[in-house]
Amino acid sequence: MIRLIPLGCLFALTACAPTQGVGYPNYPAYVPRAGQGQYVRPEYLNPTPTPMIQAIDSCQSYLFKGLVGRHEGAIYIAGLPGSKRILKPAFIEGPDRDHIEGIDPEPPFLEVRDYLPNQVLYAPSIRTISDRIQLGPVDESRLTIELDREGYVQEVACR
Repeated sequence: MIRLIPLGCLFALTACAPTQGVGYPNYPAYVPRAGQGQYVRPEYLNPTPTPMIQAIDSCQSYLFKGLVGRHEGAIYIAGLPGSKRILKPAFIEGPDRDHIEGIDPEPPFLEVRDYLPNQVLYAPSIRTISDRIQLGPVDESRLTIELDREGYVQEVACR
């Protein structure tokens, strides 16, 4: 008895047969290098983690980073929430034995102005001149604005 092989099985058998290349029997089969022909995602499209705001920032100083570079006269200090402190380089008037002509040394003292929370008046509650070492205890809920000699904001932090 003669058995007939279905036509679909015949094509399946010929598809599994090894070949040298598609349509070109005299040439070796093309083998791509590793990664060749694969989509390579550009570096700028790779996901980056969202920068986190520091967990301990009780005075919310990150909200006031836009004040850096502004003059203190352009800032309504009493309108800022919570307790505030402003630090500005200061000189003590009087004979200066360490001063050399032509050199303007960095002032060793700071003018410290403290503002109480919900203070209505613009005038500071305390105005003192002290050394940086004697600034007192760190208060993490107090907004501290540090100025340069001309009165421009250099740093905003909680201390």
